[in-house]
Formats: sequence, structure tokens, C-alpha cells
Amino acid sequence: MAEITSSIPFADPSWHQDKTNPYYKDSHRALQKFIRNYVDTQIAPNVAQWEQQGFVPEENFKKHASLGFLAAAVFPLPIDQLAGIKLPAGINASGTDVETEWDEFHDSILIDEMARCGYLGTVWGINGGATVGGAPLSVYGNQLQKQKYLAPLLRGTQRHCLMITEPDIGSDVGGMTTTADKSKDGKHYVLNGQKKWVTQGQWATHALCAARTGGPGPKGVSVFIVDLSTKGIARTKMENSGVKSSGSTFVDLDEVLVPVENLLGVENKGFEIIMSTSAFTHERLWVGITALRLCRVALEDSYKHALKRETFGKPLFENQVIRQKFSKMAGLIEPTQFFMESLVHRSVRTSPLEFSPLAALLKVQAAHNLEKISRETQQVFGGLGYSRTGAGARVEQISRDVRVLVVSGGSEEILQDMITKSLKKLAKL
Repeated sequence: MAEITSSIPFADPSWHQDKTNPYYKDSHRALQKFIRNYVDTQIAPNVAQWEQQGFVPEENFKKHASLGFLAAAVFPLPIDQLAGIKLPAGINASGTDVETEWDEFHDSILIDEMARCGYLGTVWGINGGATVGGAPLSVYGNQLQKQKYLAPLLRGTQRHCLMITEPDIGSDVGGMTTTADKSKDGKHYVLNGQKKWVTQGQWATHALCAARTGGPGPKGVSVFIVDLSTKGIARTKMENSGVKSSGSTFVDLDEVLVPVENLLGVENKGFEIIMSTSAFTHERLWVGITALRLCRVALEDSYKHALKRETFGKPLFENQVIRQKFSKMAGLIEPTQFFMESLVHRSVRTSPLEFSPLAALLKVQAAHNLEKISRETQQVFGGLGYSRTGAGARVEQISRDVRVLVVSGGSEEILQDMITKSLKKLAKL
């Protein structure tokens, strides 16, 4: 059985040892232990190979699904579609006992512990489709759509992706140019356009695709459930700096027919779906939690190295300048951890308008922290931090993955402006 928490200072959040923390109950601690053992024994030994080959093997994906991880990755949980699915560690999907009911902190623990493998591509490649594709279906899908698409997604018999970003449209979601026009017989929408950086796009069976059905701006956007085997869809593998095993894909849509019943929610109301707590806002919380854990991964590996590595006749850690690096890293990590926990608590207790700018703030801050810590831990490793193998492998991988966390879910420049404008509006100033 894997250790529950690391002995390296600041490598794990303090709640692992602090039994008085009011956010975490026995079921949270049981889940953390279960996922840590799973990641340490089933995921971590394979991540370097999976990243090199560019995919997570099908048998590992099926194992992941069988343990309930895909269902658990959807938040809020689609309780009405969980028949026959057992969540990780045997946590109840819903019940009268608040101690065992799956809640927002179970969700955050799942995100955190999966990221501990240190390879973001694997996290996205094995869990990403359920995380980004499941929640909008759960919240906005009708009963037939849930039965046809969500239930198979939770069980791993379908794999989904989210198609929003375009070659020339990133954070400005309302400016997308992909179109969806009604066919003459009124039975289909006809999609034309291009989508880029589609995580899991290489092997996904279905996609939630945003397209323009109305006038310019956010009010003219709709979201569709698209069967990716439909004629007119061409997928091309993308080569990025990192996250190689995430299945990043460029998608061409040429006269793609989508049945009208595959419209998710209401026509021209898709922007609300994209920006909702179940989609982009939760993604930003997810990015913040993930970046924070990768900070700890980099700190842990470099700390261990500093204790072992001898230079000029003494351990590297005995140099004051090296010790200062670790204290500065801790000063970035720990306050962000407490901010994150307060946001997780508020995520189901406050309005989306209030929560959205705070989730964006967490995403920006945690990604900033990771940029700084990635550099400092590579400095501790020296040349070993530039090698894809050996003791510095995870730190090297993080140095290539960090940029995608900075830009995904909205660039920091766009988000920082949104944060200040939103909070000013809420304060009625």
C-alpha cells in the first residue's frame, strides 16, 4: 500500500496530517488513500512511456473506468445515470449520511491526487473527456441525451471531447466563426469550420461542439452533441510542447450533419453552457488545483535530490541559497492551498456570478506559482532537470506542460481583466 502522505515538507497539503481541518471527513481521507495507491501502482510507473508513445493504452483506460473514475470526474455527479457504477473507494454517490456522500471536496481530492503522477498529458488523456464533456451533459442535457451519451461516457464505452477553441479564436469564445445552419428540411444543423487543441480528439467518439447559430457575439452561440464518425469530419494529430498523451487534435468540419435533437440546451444559449460552473468555471478550478499539485510534485522531487546530491563536499541542501528556494516555494504554495480550499467550499454555496471571478483568480495565481516553481526546481536539479529520464524526469515534464495550464481556460490577461470588472460589478461600484 502506498504511503498516505509524503515525508517531504510541503510535498502534500497540511490537511493530510491535520485532523482538525473542518473540510475533510473520514470519507475524504479514505478516498485520498485509495487514489494515491492507485496512482502510485497503476499510473505513475507507466506515465513516461505513455507520454512518449502519445496515448494511454485502452486496457488502462478501461481499468480506470471500471473503478468509477470517469463517473467521479463529472461534477456535479449525474446521480440519475450512475446505476451499477461504484465510485472510487466505495464512496456513496448520494445518501442521507453527509459523512459519506460524494461532495465538492471528494471532487477536489480526485483532481489533486490524479495530478500527482506529474504528467499532465496522462491526466487529460485518461480523465479529460469525462471532466470537460460530462458536466455540461449532466446539467443541460435532456433525459434522452443523458441516456444516449452521458451514461456510456460514465462507463467508458464512449469517449468525449470538447470542441470550442478555433485557430484564430481562443479566450474570445464569443467570437467563434464555426457555423451551424439549419438544413432545408429542418432535420439537421450543418456544421462548417475548424476546431483546434481538442483534448482527446484523436480517439473520442463524440464531442460537444460550439458553433454559431445566430448573430455576432456570445448570444449567437449554440452547443451540439456531435458523433465524430459523421461524414465531413477530419482529425489531425497536433504536436505540442507537452501533454503528448492527451490526444491534442485539429478538427475540420465540412458540411457535417448533426440531428436537431443533438442541440444541447437552447439555441443561441450555448455561451451560458460554456461559461457555466459545470464547464469553464469548473475547468478553471480544476486548473488551479492541478497546477498547485504540480508545484508540490516539483518541490518534492527537487527536495529529495537536494538531500542526496553532494557538491563541493557537502549535500546540496546544506547551501543556504538552496534552502531559501524551498522556503520561497512553500510561501507560494501554502497560501494558494488555503485559498483553493475556501473556493472549493464556496463552489456549491454561492452564485456562479460570484464564484466565476474567484475561480479565475485561483487559476491565474496557481499557474503563476507553477511557472516560478518549475524554473526554481530545474535550477536545483541542474542538468538533470533538463533530462526526460532519471530523477529529474517529472520536473522536466512539468517544464513543458506548464504553459498549457497558463493559457487553458482563458489567458491570464483576459481573465485578470474579467476578474476586476466582475468584482466591481458585484460590488455595485
